[in-house]
Amino acid sequence: MGKSMPIVLWILTGVVAGATVFMLLSYTGTTEGNLLTAEDPGGSGRDILASVGPHVLYTSDVASIRTGEGAVHSWIRDQLLACAAEEAGLENPAISRFVQERAKQLYLRDLMVDHVVAFIQTPSQAEVQAYMVANPGLFLLERHYYQIIAADSAIADSIHIRLGWGQNFQVTAQNSSLGQKAAIGGDMGFVTGGEMLLQGMPMEIALLDGLSEVVPSSIGWHIFKVSETRAVTDSLRVMRGAAEALYNSRVEAALDSVLLVTENRLSAEVVH
Repeated sequence: MGKSMPIVLWILTGVVAGATVFMLLSYTGTTEGNLLTAEDPGGSGRDILASVGPHVLYTSDVASIRTGEGAVHSWIRDQLLACAAEEAGLENPAISRFVQERAKQLYLRDLMVDHVVAFIQTPSQAEVQAYMVANPGLFLLERHYYQIIAADSAIADSIHIRLGWGQNFQVTAQNSSLGQKAAIGGDMGFVTGGEMLLQGMPMEIALLDGLSEVVPSSIGWHIFKVSETRAVTDSLRVMRGAAEALYNSRVEAALDSVLLVTENRLSAEVVH
């Protein structure tokens, strides 16, 4: 279950993630920066903070993203290496265009998310309580979870098959799990389904009874088991989680509304 992402996609993902901040810092030092340097050496009155050949980093660039100390030296080092890569003929223009577009896309996406979030009301205590009552399986019941984390899908599938044959879950966790709780049999203690959702688990894990299927995540492949349930004992902790879940659901609903309106105006499709 859960095939590994092709290595090319992993490389592209890493390139995009690593390049985003760099691109935002040095965007004016690419085509736009070259034009400014050639046509207007003064940069239209903007203060130049650093430069590498024709590439320019303005004081306002750094101030606008509130970057940390040492960013200027990092920019210089990165720009020198970028120039060296260009001179060595290492650049793939198609990937460069993709990275630049992706950096802009992520920047604009985050602006839109921040804009939407600014209008979301924090739920009141009464709203949180009503939300909990409306979702009792997630917030009024605690499940005793055990977890096994495997390094890849093949190992997880093999473990899952053995567990299905009756192999002891806790012993298997001690022998095979990569999770922090492996030494105690993968015992996560009593957790609500809502708290599992906040950890990024799907609804079927939040409402689990017995042994789960293999569930992929950013840290590995998970297998869960719920051995027993009980009524919530720490209502304050659960209310905090429910408040966060309700707030997140409002954010997601607002973003979905923006997506729907925008998609109705613009054609969005997967061509191949």
